[in-house]
Amino acid sequence: MQSASGTGLAFIIFTEAINQFPGAQFWSVLFFLMLFTLGIDSQFGTLEGVVTSIVDMKLFPNLRKEILTGGICLVCCSISMAFAHGAGSYVFVLFDNFSGNFPLLIIAFFECIGVAYVYGIKRFADDIELMTGTRPGLYWLICWKYLSPLAMLSILVASIVEIVVQGSGYQAWVAEKGITERLEWPTWALVLIAVLILASILWIPVVGICRMFNILIVEDNEKAWFPAADLKEFHGIVPHETTKAEQYLFCIRPDGSEGLCCPTSGPREDDEEDDTDVT
Repeated sequence: MQSASGTGLAFIIFTEAINQFPGAQFWSVLFFLMLFTLGIDSQFGTLEGVVTSIVDMKLFPNLRKEILTGGICLVCCSISMAFAHGAGSYVFVLFDNFSGNFPLLIIAFFECIGVAYVYGIKRFADDIELMTGTRPGLYWLICWKYLSPLAMLSILVASIVEIVVQGSGYQAWVAEKGITERLEWPTWALVLIAVLILASILWIPVVGICRMFNILIVEDNEKAWFPAADLKEFHGIVPHETTKAEQYLFCIRPDGSEGLCCPTSGPREDDEEDDTDVT
């Protein structure tokens, strides 16, 4: 039953089920057309995130967006050829297990830490209220500050312990025996796994260290403009009075800082201004 998950679920189990339908050829065409369109749709969102980030950071200011998008697609297509050779399924398993799971979990964990413990959960709630007109409830604030980081940290630690105890391997097909056997990843694969994970998460400490020493990775002299006064008037927002529950749960102080061991800074000057002009 190893095929009942991952790619085997779509290309073996579902395919076998469709073969039992009346007019199986018609349903097969629809099924694989659906898979194709789902893949294209996912690529739209993923690629747009990469292209928009590069354009906003002005890494290639003189390059047209169409050419930049085409270049990124060409690079991604070239990399994807690694999945098309005889051992492509094993490379896919390696990427599937390590390029998304661990990096996404670590990035999401530090996002919660950055928002709740560095930026400040009160300021974050104020921003949401300003943009949507509705202030998030106490349940969401507790989730963002305590429950979500704890859950992600638990999953991350459990995953690391599992790898340490059981080792990191893959199911390889042994043609002579007609079965699959668990094998350990070779050394070059372990190096690739480390590169896949570090390529995504290494920027977190790098950017943090650069900000600590006031080193600008990408220079941006333009100050963003945000219609805070218009939104406050539109939503009818009044200054939020911190409740006793919020003070006890999030250790919010009278000066606006919060936290028990590492208090965040109080409201910045930008937070006190209704509108910020572009300089």
